[in-house]
Amino acid sequence: MPDINGIHHVTAFCDDPQVNHDFFVDVLGLRFVKRTVRFDVPEKIYHLYYADETGTPGTVVTYFPMTNMPMEEGMVGKGMMSSVGLTIPEGSVDYWTDRFEDHDVEYTVEERFDETAIGFTDPDGLPYELVTGESDIEPWTGDSDVPAEHGIRGMFNTTLHSSDPAGTMDVLEVMGWDCIGEATHPQAGDRFRYEAPGDAPCGRYVDVLIRPNAPTGVMGIGTYLHVAFQVENDWEQDQISDDLRENGYITTSRKDRDYFHSRYITEPGGAIFEYATMGPGFDIDQDPSEYGDELKVPEWLDVDIERIEEMLPTLDTKRNR
Repeated sequence: MPDINGIHHVTAFCDDPQVNHDFFVDVLGLRFVKRTVRFDVPEKIYHLYYADETGTPGTVVTYFPMTNMPMEEGMVGKGMMSSVGLTIPEGSVDYWTDRFEDHDVEYTVEERFDETAIGFTDPDGLPYELVTGESDIEPWTGDSDVPAEHGIRGMFNTTLHSSDPAGTMDVLEVMGWDCIGEATHPQAGDRFRYEAPGDAPCGRYVDVLIRPNAPTGVMGIGTYLHVAFQVENDWEQDQISDDLRENGYITTSRKDRDYFHSRYITEPGGAIFEYATMGPGFDIDQDPSEYGDELKVPEWLDVDIERIEEMLPTLDTKRNR
């Protein structure tokens, strides 16, 4: 199987797009790199992307704001992704805990493996962590007030709260990822860490969380939809799909997401895995200096973009700039 070098992006559900944008840009200091639509319901739902300066795979967090759609509040629990870790430098813990206090963001601090993890939630209650670690990613500093020496440097890991840990681990091992550690917490459960085989600059870890008696999660606002993994191109994506199918896992047909191509599986533990190509990239329809400034819709969708903008919720990306 070709190498699956790391995480490509994660996608989640939120409620209000303005609240979501302001938190990720003004509090976390990420760059708003793209606003498009959910292609199957373009008149109703934005697709918002946050990342580093250029939208490097492994730095990208995306959201579907469900303000215009009848989706209930979800509950993070067993059978789904339960957290995403974003990388911060060693020595930045005090900066971020002080910043969270200034912005009234509640947080916890935990020592795990060889890192410090600052736990917090987004405005819809979705769990995240800032995790100390190494990364080759440069932080976004354009219009952020987060100093470069403390800026977020892409993803560190995702945590899967598996309802079938053995099945989840089997998929990761079929993908070529290796188990490199185990941590036990009396309240938080057992955690097994898997590492990617390649040399991605960030997003190289997946933690499998085991809490058998925890409640089952409910998909909705404030939960993750999927985690996407990096594949180089369509050919390698086909090879990975074939290998997964040979091991008993059902993969979807290829989906055109404009900025990348995707296939999906639902792994035995309940989480949705996406396998996303490294290109074409976010610059196919917009100069990087203009990322996020206007709504972008692929030509193949064949919709009236002005009409769609009138139907979508208002989103001011410059009000705090």
